[in-house]
Amino acid sequence: MNKPLQQRPSLVINAVSNWAALGVNIVVGFLLTPFIISHLGKTGYGIWVLIGSFIGYYGLLNLGVSSAITRYVARYAAQGDEKALNETASTAMAMFSCTGMLAILASFILAMPLARFFNVSPEHFDDFKHVIWILGLGTGLSFPGGVFGAITTAHERYVAVNVVGIATTLTRAALIVWMLLQGEGLLGVAYATLICTIIVVVANMLMCRHFVPQVRITFGAANWRVLRMLVVYGGVTTVIVIADLLRFNLDSFVIGKWVGIAEVGVYGIAVVLIRYMLRLVVAGMSVLTPRFAALDGAKKNEKLRSLFLRSLSISALLGFGAAMLAIIFGGRFIVFWVGEEFTGAIPVLWILAIPYAFALSQNPGISVMYALNKHKFYAIATLIEGLANLILSIILVRQYGILGVALGTAIPMLIVKICVQPIYVSRIIGITIAHYSKPIIIPAITVGAIIGLARGSGIMIFLDKFSLVEFVICGIVTGLVFVGIVLVASRQLGLGLIVGRSGQPC
Repeated sequence: MNKPLQQRPSLVINAVSNWAALGVNIVVGFLLTPFIISHLGKTGYGIWVLIGSFIGYYGLLNLGVSSAITRYVARYAAQGDEKALNETASTAMAMFSCTGMLAILASFILAMPLARFFNVSPEHFDDFKHVIWILGLGTGLSFPGGVFGAITTAHERYVAVNVVGIATTLTRAALIVWMLLQGEGLLGVAYATLICTIIVVVANMLMCRHFVPQVRITFGAANWRVLRMLVVYGGVTTVIVIADLLRFNLDSFVIGKWVGIAEVGVYGIAVVLIRYMLRLVVAGMSVLTPRFAALDGAKKNEKLRSLFLRSLSISALLGFGAAMLAIIFGGRFIVFWVGEEFTGAIPVLWILAIPYAFALSQNPGISVMYALNKHKFYAIATLIEGLANLILSIILVRQYGILGVALGTAIPMLIVKICVQPIYVSRIIGITIAHYSKPIIIPAITVGAIIGLARGSGIMIFLDKFSLVEFVICGIVTGLVFVGIVLVASRQLGLGLIVGRSGQPC
């Protein structure tokens, strides 16, 4: 039987393990990319990135069902309903086995037409085709293998999943280095990726059997009713994925069309830093979804509200803190990282950091919507936000260039995150707007005060004289000061103890 909620793994430890895995990925990516480029050359690396982007769209074949597995498996486990648990797992496996075969078949069919469409040169034609085959095979295997991973995650075994992830990341890096040193080139990188995909699939299967032995996956247990339930839930997630593509991926096309290709790279530098902010918060807060779903399934609504408000405090601290560091130190960091020619990214970073602070501070609200099967609202809001982003960006880019595109992203996001999402999330979990806002107010005010002080005193200009070591130390000290002020102010104003609608302490 499933462990009681109080015996589940620590959310803090799970979040820390997510951050550890994220840190390893960032460091490995930072170190490995120039090594790959030096061995493949610009053209070979360009082919690798292009194929990776194409294969990435296979994720849409998921139909959002992975999120549905996490939600329903966590819910049924909390209820002790092993029959529904096994039906869900078996139906998902049957679906993803078919999806995986479709991905493999599509890769073999589309490889040659794609090589011709992109006018791949004769010396790279065969490599292009074979890499699509190899990565397509790996993606096809990852679909059914991902069912085991989703079940393990639904039972909050993030530490084990992340240990496997870190080990696989390091193994893949070592294999890629070895393959390239052996002169295997582009195919060597692809084979290294395939090998590690197989390792992850096997590890997921073994972890699922170890941590969730009550799960029995048989194709005979699959049924159309469960499939319809998973696809309906996941279909909403797919709309969110498409809306995110609309929000995040079309800015480059707008800039390329109305400003210039060079400015796409400048804007992209700011976006990379914003996405690191996003990944920092999401890595910590994503552990909440299965816990929220389990609490909802067990009808522990007070505990759900308590956990939500406490997690909101943490996400607000992380989101606003990251935005503060981006605004104060981001400009100098960009110069250290990529040079003076990318200083045009600095005001873009400032503009985007503000709405993302409000968005990331409320990330637990997204987890709640997924857990309670109320994410249809989030899908609609995200889709509207994405369309407004596109329209505003096209209008503003003609007069303000890349700053207009940044404003086109910022304005709809601020409206949704300040005026819409708080009202909806408060209503579905049964708290007042005042209770919802309390964990966010102090970090927001503190960030505004510190940024105002930094700009008014000229500290941001003085940073240009700092060495890299002095710069890093100053950033760490500023972050610690921010955290200290927020914690002390929250305690003094009595915001450390938040109560739900029933008046019971959270």
